[in-house]
Amino acid sequence: MTQFTRIMVDARSRHARWAMASLERQHAIIAKSLDPNRVGGRRSLWRLDKGRGGASSRLYVVSDAVPDIRVLHDELDVGPSDLASCAYEPFLDRLSIGQEWGFRLRANPTKSLPSAERGRRGRRVGISRIDEQLQWLQRKTRECGFHMPINRLELPEVVVKDSQTIDFTRQGSTVTLTSAVYDGVLVVDDPELLRTALLDGIGRAKGYGFGLLTLVPLADDYRTGNSAL
Repeated sequence: MTQFTRIMVDARSRHARWAMASLERQHAIIAKSLDPNRVGGRRSLWRLDKGRGGASSRLYVVSDAVPDIRVLHDELDVGPSDLASCAYEPFLDRLSIGQEWGFRLRANPTKSLPSAERGRRGRRVGISRIDEQLQWLQRKTRECGFHMPINRLELPEVVVKDSQTIDFTRQGSTVTLTSAVYDGVLVVDDPELLRTALLDGIGRAKGYGFGLLTLVPLADDYRTGNSAL
């Protein structure tokens, strides 16, 4: 059964700050906390929402098993009371057409450049312009079973809260990823497609904390500013 886990990470911990400063280190910690010998099953998804002004960061994980608290303690100074996990399926089973949810998605929006060779896709690059990042998400919604309602300004109910380019080192080489954090409102069109998106993620670079879509009841979203189940 799929588990949805929220882990509170104390930003005052020097060791945790060091770990959270690198996508490669975050990737390694999440992989280590889950069964590294597991064969088959879905790819795990995760996302780190960093706290501001000294507030704790929130690490969300969707996986086949609850992350190992011993690994999280060693790597992030996390204790048992900092971890909360629940079965994801009961929530997914309640999705229905017409429901409205607040959502957050940290994605790696990309596009393929035109290729000089006919019939071949060009090189894939990150999308850095915010208007194009919004267009990218609009295209993705069609295959993910939801749409974003149009507001009084005749614009979709979504904003790019944070857009940046992230560089990190992997096996001696520099990796560059474009990151966009979307906060908005969605309406369910196809519960099964949305369920798949929630379990499988949206877009690329999922092993590095991208693609995890989280939902929250609208009332809670607007009152607290949080965006997770």
